Amino acid sequence: MESYKPTQTQEARFMKSRPCGHDKQVLLDCRVPARLEAIETLADAVNEVLPDRDLAFSVNLCLEELITNVIVHGLKGAADRFMQVQLIISDDWLEILLRDDAPRFDPFMQAPEPNLDLDVNDRPIGGLGVHMVKKLMDEVHADYDGTGNVIVLRKRLPHQTAQ
Repeated sequence: MESYKPTQTQEARFMKSRPCGHDKQVLLDCRVPARLEAIETLADAVNEVLPDRDLAFSVNLCLEELITNVIVHGLKGAADRFMQVQLIISDDWLEILLRDDAPRFDPFMQAPEPNLDLDVNDRPIGGLGVHMVKKLMDEVHADYDGTGNVIVLRKRLPHQTAQ
């Protein structure tokens, strides 16, 4: 397993389009610096590998929310750290993997559920972004592998019909 420790370069490294199993293909595999400004570079890469604008928008929204949470809450702004992001596509699914080395945290189980009945001005901060991720994706899962958190998001792809 690749080390996620900082290297000399502070820029994201991208690898694109490599086979991964029978019907799977890695569209994007990148090491992203734990800095908020790196999210824009990642979003550009996602837009490049996902030509479906709606799907790319959903993926970018989810990644921005989760990565921001990792940077701000998990890593407490430590800019010398990195996260690994992968986009893997199959005939039926897009799978997004986000790995970090922050302390153990499962946003899908531990983040507070937002009270959507409250007026936006009366809502406490927290939980709305994770709620949005759950609504945009078909499956969400978080685990801790002993070295860091692994978040897996899955989005079912519409079947293409022959014309």
